[in-house]
Amino acid sequence: MKVSKVCCIGAGYVGGPSCSVIASKCPEVTVTVVDLSQERIDAWNSPDYNLPIFEPNLADVVKKCRGKNLFFSTDITSAICEADLIFISVNTPTKTFGLGKGRAADLKYIEAAARMIADVAIGDKVVVEKSTVPVRAAESIQRILTANTKKGCAFGG
Repeated sequence: MKVSKVCCIGAGYVGGPSCSVIASKCPEVTVTVVDLSQERIDAWNSPDYNLPIFEPNLADVVKKCRGKNLFFSTDITSAICEADLIFISVNTPTKTFGLGKGRAADLKYIEAAARMIADVAIGDKVVVEKSTVPVRAAESIQRILTANTKKGCAFGG
């Protein structure tokens, strides 16, 4: 499978910078970083490159690629549908209740992203978990994708 379009769900500290570098190093690949937060996406798209995250030289990388092969959007559905490869790069806060409260990672955002991918994806996709998660989180994502996938759509990763 040749990857020509990448979607990254999550425009935070991992997704935004990682996918900016991918766009910089792979100019033939279109990279779309999506997030539910309009405010965060607006910051990534700011005309003065006042990005929501500071990393040395990140603004230069974004400036080089944004509008060419790097895009930031809240249109998650379209980005998923168009992508060949999807990164899940969402927040994994510490659980605030239940088993592991105060110590374990809360996977609700990972699971929600997997459900959304399964719900709206068209055709085959490679799904890559790129969040800070515990061992076996990929198995949970795979179960969600398998249980909720539509006919004619397969996931790999």
